[in-house]
Amino acid sequence: MSVVSPEDRLDAAREQAALWCVRLADDDLSRAEHEELQAWFDADETHRGLLDDAVTAWRAIEEQAASPGMIALRGEALEDLRRAQRERWARPAQRPALWTALAASLVVAVAAGVAWRASLPDVYRTTEGERRIVELADGSRASLDSATVLKVKYESGRRRLWLDSGRAKFSVAKDPLRPFSVAAGDKLVVATGTVFSVERLTGQMRVVLYEGHVAVLDDRTGRSETPVPIRIGAVPAEKLLTPDHELVTSTSSDATVVSPTDPARARSWENGQLVFQDEPMDLAVERVNRYARDKLRIGDPGVGRLRISGVFTSGDTGAFVDGVTAVLPVHAVAANGVTVLKIDRGQKNSAPAGVSSTS
Repeated sequence: MSVVSPEDRLDAAREQAALWCVRLADDDLSRAEHEELQAWFDADETHRGLLDDAVTAWRAIEEQAASPGMIALRGEALEDLRRAQRERWARPAQRPALWTALAASLVVAVAAGVAWRASLPDVYRTTEGERRIVELADGSRASLDSATVLKVKYESGRRRLWLDSGRAKFSVAKDPLRPFSVAAGDKLVVATGTVFSVERLTGQMRVVLYEGHVAVLDDRTGRSETPVPIRIGAVPAEKLLTPDHELVTSTSSDATVVSPTDPARARSWENGQLVFQDEPMDLAVERVNRYARDKLRIGDPGVGRLRISGVFTSGDTGAFVDGVTAVLPVHAVAANGVTVLKIDRGQKNSAPAGVSSTS
C-alpha cells in the first residue's frame, strides 16, 4: 500500500485547482459539474483557497499578456490550446483531454509568470503633492519627494535602485559586502552606508551628501560593472564630495560642479518647503511643478534665465506666481489649466536680482 506524502497531496490539489480554473474559464459548468465542484470543496477546506489562488494567477497572466516577458509564453499556451481543441473536436467524448492540457499549460504559465514577475524590480512612486517614506528590505530607508518614481531590486551581491524621475533621500543600512547603487540616467551613485539624496532635473543630476561617503560614477554603457568616476579636471568627483556638499553634473556633457550646501536648506523639501537661493527660474518652475496639478510653463527663454531666491510652501503655486510677478519682470497668463510665465517687456530694464521675501 503506497503512502501519499503531504507534499504530493498538495501538488495534486493544486493541479486539480488549475483544472477547475480552466474549466470555469472554458465554459459554463453543467449542473453535474457544479455538484462535482462543490463535492471537491467539501472534501477539504483548503480547496476553495487553492482555486482562488489559481484564478488570481490566471487573471494576472491575462493582465500581463501583452508584456514583453510574457509574449513567448502566451504563444506557447495558445499553441497548446489549439492542439487540445483539435483533439477535442476529433474526439468529443474525450473532453477531459482539453482540460488536462489547459490545466498543464496554466500550471506552467503560473510558474513562469511568477518567476518572471519576481525578476522585476519593485516600483515605488508618488504623485503630485505626495511624499512617501519607504522602508527597504535591508533596513535602508528612502524618502520620496513628489512626482518621483523609484525602482528597487535586491540581489545576493548588490542592492540596485533606479531613480526614473523626481528626488529621493536615502539612509543606507551598512553592508560593505553589498554596495547600494542608485542609477539616474547615465550616472551612478554608490554607497555602502551613508545618507544622501539624488535628484533628477532636466539636463542634470544632483547629489547631496549628508553623512558618510559616496562614489559618483559615469555609467554611459548602462552596465554597473563598468562605470568610471566622474572627474572635475584631473580629480575624481567623489574625492571632492564630502558631507554638506552638493554635486551637480550634466546629463548631456561632462560638466560637473561640487559646492558647499546648507544641510537644512537641502532637506527643506521633506518639511514641505521649497527654498531657492539664486537659482535659475527654469529649475525653480520644474520643482514647483512636482507639487502642482495646474502646471507652470515658461513661455519665454528669458524667464528661464532669471535668478530667484526665496522660500515657498510646496503646493502653493499661486503664492509662487504672486511672488515672482511682484519682483521679477514677469507676468503670468493662465489658460486651460496651465499658467505661462512671460517676460514683462515694460520692466525688462529694472529686473531685480530675485525674490527675497518669504511666501
